Amino acid sequence: MSAATSVTSFVRACLSGRQCCLPLYPKVLRQRLLRSKTSQLFPASSSVRLFSSTGEPPDSIEVLLRHKRRQEEVELKQASEETSDIFKLAMRKVPQQVVVVTSGQFQPDSRQWLKRGVTCSTFSSVSYQPPIISFCLSQGSRMHDLIKSTKKFAVHILAQDQIHHGIHFSKPAPNGECQFDNVPHVQGEEGLPIILGSLAVLLCDSHTYHGVGDHTVWYGNVTGVSVSETLQEPLIYFTRKFRSVGDEIFLSAFEGTTLPFEEWTHEAHVRMAWNYIREHGKEGAVPYIKLGIQKFNEKNRDKITTGYHETITMFFIHLVSDAIVQSVHANETFEEFLSSNPHLVDKQLLMDYYSPETLKSEAARYRFIRPDKKSLPG
Repeated sequence: MSAATSVTSFVRACLSGRQCCLPLYPKVLRQRLLRSKTSQLFPASSSVRLFSSTGEPPDSIEVLLRHKRRQEEVELKQASEETSDIFKLAMRKVPQQVVVVTSGQFQPDSRQWLKRGVTCSTFSSVSYQPPIISFCLSQGSRMHDLIKSTKKFAVHILAQDQIHHGIHFSKPAPNGECQFDNVPHVQGEEGLPIILGSLAVLLCDSHTYHGVGDHTVWYGNVTGVSVSETLQEPLIYFTRKFRSVGDEIFLSAFEGTTLPFEEWTHEAHVRMAWNYIREHGKEGAVPYIKLGIQKFNEKNRDKITTGYHETITMFFIHLVSDAIVQSVHANETFEEFLSSNPHLVDKQLLMDYYSPETLKSEAARYRFIRPDKKSLPG
C-alpha cells in the first residue's frame, strides 16, 4: 500500500467514525501527505469548511476530528427536532378533554382573594383507588406557584356550551386583573373558585408534581366530586393545526356549529378570520370564511336577522389580512393582535369606508362593492 493511499484511508476512516491507526511515517511526510489528500477530499467547492481557533493547521487530524464531532452533534440535534415535530403532529390526532383548573388564596396584605384559572387539555385519570388525577402546566406558569402555595385546586370538566370559559382561561390575565370578574362562580369553604355550570368538578389536594421536558405534571388526590345532572356533552377537541388551545376550541365549535349563538359576536368573526388567514393566506382563507359563516347562519337561521353580506365579509377579510401583514410579531396571540389593532372591533369602522346607501343595496349584499367613502388600506 502506498503512503498516499494509507493517508487517504486514515482520513476517511476518521470522518466515518471507524478507528484507524496512523502509519508511522516521519512527521514532515505525514503533514505533507495530509495536506495533499485533504485538499482532494475537501475541494474548494465543497460545502465542508475546516477551521481552527487554536492556530493548528486546518488539515490536521485534530481539526478534522473536531469538525466531525461538531457535524454529528448538529445532525443529532436536527433529528431530535424532526422527531419532536412529528410527535406533536401525531398527538394532534388524539381527542382531548378540556378542563379548567382553579385555585385561590387569601392575601392578608391586600385583604383580597387571589384567584386564578387555567385551561388544560392534558387531563387524565391516574388511579381509581385511591382516586388520583393528573394534568400538565407549562414551565413558568403562575398557576404552578399558586398551587405550590395552596396545595389545593379544583378541576372543572367543561360542557359544550362553556366554550367561552375554555377560551377565557387559556390566556393569562394582566397583572392586577381578576380572571373571575365576569365568570359566574362561588367559593368553597377553602376558597377554591368553583365555576358554575360545569359538567363535573373535582376538588383535589396536591399529591405531588415533577418537571418533564417543558411542562410540569401535577397529581391530585380527589377529595370531593360534584356531577351535574345535565345531559350535555363534554367539551372535547383535537387539534388539526398549530393553534393555541383557545383558538382550537373556538374554531372546532364554529366549524361544528356548536358555538353558542350569543358567542358569535363581531370579535368572534374577527378571531375566525384571523385564524384562517394566518393558516391559508388571504386568498386561501376566503372559501373557509364564506362557507363557515353561511353554514353557521343556516344552523341558527331562526336567530339570524340580517344574514350573509358579501361586501361586509370581504371588507373585513381585507382589513384583517392587511393588519396581519403589518404585524411585527409573527407568533403573537389573537389577544395581542387585537390589542395592536383595536380598530378592527370599532363599530364605526365600516361606516368610515361605506355610506349607508351602499351597504343597504342589493348589489352589496351579493357581490363585493368597493368602499365609496375612502380607499381600502394596503
